[in-house]
Amino acid sequence: MLNEQNKSAQPKNQNESKDEVLERLARENLNLTREILEYVKKTKRYILFGQILNVIKVVLIIGPIIIAIIYLPSIIREFISTYSDLLGGGTGNAILQGGGFVDQLFGEKQ
Repeated sequence: MLNEQNKSAQPKNQNESKDEVLERLARENLNLTREILEYVKKTKRYILFGQILNVIKVVLIIGPIIIAIIYLPSIIREFISTYSDLLGGGTGNAILQGGGFVDQLFGEKQ
C-alpha cells in the first residue's frame, strides 16, 4: 500500500507540477474518505440494529420469567383453594371415602 501511495505521489507526466500532484492526491484522498464514511455509516447502523435486537431478545426471555414470578404464586394459591374440596382438603380423605365430592354434588347421603 505504501508503494501505491509513493507511485501515485509521483507525477504522471513530466509537465505536472508539485501543486497539481498535491491537488490530485487530495482529490483521491477525499474520494477514499467518502467511501470509508459510507462503510462506517453502514457499520454503525448494523451495530445499532444488533443492539436493539439484543434488548428485544432479553425482554422476550426475562419478561415472562418476571411476570411468572409475580403472578404465579397467587394463581397457584387460587387453584389449590378451588380444588381442595376435590382433593379432600389435602388429607387424602377423598380417595379413602370413594368420591365424597361426587356424593355431595348429587346429594347422596351415606
